[in-house]
Amino acid sequence: MKKILKNTVSVSVLTFASRVFGVVRDSLIAMVFGASAPSDAFFIAFRPFDLLRKMFSDGILSISFVPIFSSYVENNRKDQAIAMFLSGLFILSVVGVFLIISGIFLAPLLVKILAPGFLTTTYTYSLTVILLKIMLPYLLIILVLALCMGVLNSLGNFTTPAATPIVLNLVVILFALFICSYFESPVIGLALGVIIGGIAQLALQVPFLIHHGMINFSFFSWLHPGVVRVGKIMIPCIVGAASYQINIMVAGVFASKLSQGSVSFLYYADRLVQFPLALFAVSFSTVFLPALSKKTGLGKQDEITEVFMGGAKLVFFVTIPAMAGLMVLGTPIVTLLFKQGAFDASAVQSTADCLFYLVLGLWSYAGTRLFVTLHYSLSSFRLPFIAGLISIGINLVFCWALIDPFGFKGLAMSVSLASMAGFGVLFVNMPGTLSRIPLIVCACRALFLSVIMYFCVRWAAKLLLTEEFGKLGLGVGVFACILLGVFFFIVASILFASPEIKMVKQMIKKESSQ
Repeated sequence: MKKILKNTVSVSVLTFASRVFGVVRDSLIAMVFGASAPSDAFFIAFRPFDLLRKMFSDGILSISFVPIFSSYVENNRKDQAIAMFLSGLFILSVVGVFLIISGIFLAPLLVKILAPGFLTTTYTYSLTVILLKIMLPYLLIILVLALCMGVLNSLGNFTTPAATPIVLNLVVILFALFICSYFESPVIGLALGVIIGGIAQLALQVPFLIHHGMINFSFFSWLHPGVVRVGKIMIPCIVGAASYQINIMVAGVFASKLSQGSVSFLYYADRLVQFPLALFAVSFSTVFLPALSKKTGLGKQDEITEVFMGGAKLVFFVTIPAMAGLMVLGTPIVTLLFKQGAFDASAVQSTADCLFYLVLGLWSYAGTRLFVTLHYSLSSFRLPFIAGLISIGINLVFCWALIDPFGFKGLAMSVSLASMAGFGVLFVNMPGTLSRIPLIVCACRALFLSVIMYFCVRWAAKLLLTEEFGKLGLGVGVFACILLGVFFFIVASILFASPEIKMVKQMIKKESSQ
């Protein structure tokens, strides 16, 4: 568990850096384009690629690939591991090229599906089609990149894959600052930045793959048995592990029918939710999956239970107060990060309203990711698949029912409710060796302390947060409120003798004693 926590901290630090650059990137986009037709067009065109990136690069391919690949590595069959990697690389390349060619011809139809609210005669529709075609090569990059990242994670290299998103964000930032202005439609520069950034991400992986001896074509196999096994479970893995991303994309489809800017409000709110989600749940799951897969292969059931329960408690213990913090500080955070240039006060309020309802499900997004990872490490695919289908189905119903009375806020609420339902299915049907009681107690304790923290931070926000002193003053105030909330929660946890605090302290002591 100590090694997992250490690797998780490393991944979390790099993920935090990536998310910081991601926020800078989105702030620049908001400053230049605001919540407008070009921004809506870019986010609609980028949404399928963002969905695929999160499904594959953030672990869904790893979830199906890593357990099988790790079994070869653990059984000292590295030649078969290399053959499986090269076979997967070949097949994904062929599939990616086919999808790119198909996408060029089907782009107008895809935009009609992704944004039925965009009339075919409008500038927004035409621009979306152009942006989609420009970014199509990124699809192939995502598939190959995800495979490389999964292999490196399986081989114990977590830092390189975790640092990869930083490269994409930096490239897009550079394009936003220096390249976009050269185009008649500046948003086209962003699309090109995505392609160049993807190429740079992929190039970063190659030296490390060579170092691990994975680029050895003497072991090449056209269709390796391990890849066939991965292919059989890929669709259930996608539905089970990526239900949140799918639900967000569906909400974006409905948002295209609302007033201009609604797609952008949902996108920016999701970006802020992704910050704590990726920082804690995704980072832990990334390290968690290879470790559990190895323990499963060795039949160490007691260690599986210990690792999962400890990790799940820590994730819930962090994401629940993070949820409360985003709820109370949503408006000032959106103001601090995005209010500039074309992103006005009205856009700030709409994004903050959307964030409030979307972040309500943060704990369930994190919980779903953890439970799905557990089931897949145990080679159990049926239950996550069913839970994902239920979540997606409920989201469709609620989006349809809530869009008229509540607009984009109803769509955000729908995603949260659907995720809670999917998590409920996984939680009720936990593997028999695990107990629900410790997790319930941990979540209730974190919720109780988070409610008190909410009102404490709310009181401080009224005193400290003001735009009278400009961005700097607002930034200092937001930072002070966050520190107050963290300080209160940690002190209260110590006073309540929370086992999670004790767990972290014990791990720190063991690490420092070595």
